Amino acid sequence: MKRIKISAPGKLMLFGEHSVVYKNPCLVTAVDKRLYVTIRVAKGKSDLIIAPQVKESRFVERALEFFKKKFSVNQAVEINTEGDFSNRVGLGSSSAVTVATFMALAHLFNIKISLRKLFDFSYQVSLSIQGTGSGFDIAAAVFGGIVYFVGEGKVIEPFKTNSLPLIVGYSGTKADTPTLIRQVAKKYRKNSSSVGIIFKDINRIVGQAKKAIMDFDLEEIGRLMTLNHHYLQELGVSTSKLDAMVLAANKAGAYGAKLSGAGGGDCMIALAPKEKINEIKKAITKVGGQVINTKTNAQGVREESLIDDQRELLTVVDKNDNFLEYRSRRECHHNRNLIHRVVNIAIFNDEEEVLLQKRSLDKDLYPGLYTLSASGHVKRGETYYQTAVRELKEELGINIPLQRVGKYLIRANQESEMVTIFKGYYQGKFKVSKKEVAQVDFYSREEINKIQLSLTPCAITSLKKIGFYEKNSPGTG
Repeated sequence: MKRIKISAPGKLMLFGEHSVVYKNPCLVTAVDKRLYVTIRVAKGKSDLIIAPQVKESRFVERALEFFKKKFSVNQAVEINTEGDFSNRVGLGSSSAVTVATFMALAHLFNIKISLRKLFDFSYQVSLSIQGTGSGFDIAAAVFGGIVYFVGEGKVIEPFKTNSLPLIVGYSGTKADTPTLIRQVAKKYRKNSSSVGIIFKDINRIVGQAKKAIMDFDLEEIGRLMTLNHHYLQELGVSTSKLDAMVLAANKAGAYGAKLSGAGGGDCMIALAPKEKINEIKKAITKVGGQVINTKTNAQGVREESLIDDQRELLTVVDKNDNFLEYRSRRECHHNRNLIHRVVNIAIFNDEEEVLLQKRSLDKDLYPGLYTLSASGHVKRGETYYQTAVRELKEELGINIPLQRVGKYLIRANQESEMVTIFKGYYQGKFKVSKKEVAQVDFYSREEINKIQLSLTPCAITSLKKIGFYEKNSPGTG
């Protein structure tokens, strides 16, 4: 049964809290703490939702209800969520799970939704439940990176910059965002002039901060953070705990610090010089804060593999196959500049036919396409040969002598691979991994060039190297 797994990132507000509710600009960044939604068509007639990572399952339920009505979907689904963070920490779990649910449903039922539409749908669901909110957290979950956002999605402008060296401190208290928004609204109605001036000053800070972030001027960003915090104190949304954490971070050498989000609890952020990181973390902890290790500028909503560990470290090399570093599978599969080591193994039978495998539909790259008999990434600490032996055992359940055939560099749309090809002979039975492999069959040279097999780019090149693929063959990458 087809399953889909989608993730969306949490967020941290950098500048513009509360002002953004009144259709003013803010700056928000996606962080590398993510919510994951796994979905499939249910066996029965009723939807099943298991969502422990959010305060309540209403966001998933409402997104599902909205999607089914919008696209006339009648099938029941099973939805499970998991996450790198919970609803107890104010990183936007409700927004992330809403966005991921919509995208998972779209993938499951083969319905195309633009990122803008994804934002609009998710924002409508959020408003239907919370009754208020600007949507900046949804924009971060959809688009990722750092986003310049004007309230209600009037402007959504993601932009690229270096990841900010932020330290995140959790106050230990969960904030109630809708209540705080209503609290500020009440104050605005009573003192429109003074609160309006505060919003005007915050808007000015947002504009200056956008330029400072694009210039990566850390000292200026830090100065503006602390100034923004002072205005939030004037709005009455900070707490003594948040103030103590901000003050402690600044005294320990931060460029600047502020609360992040609606206030009333949740998190604060501090911009840290590299040499002061440990001191700032200790200072935040000393006044009762809990440091949350996270990185900014994370990727927005995306599809995940159901079987491949995206944190697995792969071997990255230069174009001459000299070792450079270890990087995660996720990074290697989304950056063509990261050349990573791969093995391809061709198993022949006594008739000189080559075994091809059809990749599992759950693989993160090229699901359902044909590749060589076995293949895989060279993990941290492995040689090419060790990887080839391991992959044969894991995918086909065999252990045979292998001969090295050659090596080549291939650059595909998403990735670059340094591939070493091995070959071996085997006539017995295979114990195929159902998790990794959909099916295996032996093919002659003639069959490969006549049958329209959908082949991975790496498989095409490897088959050419071993003389099993003609240039004008109908196979596709």
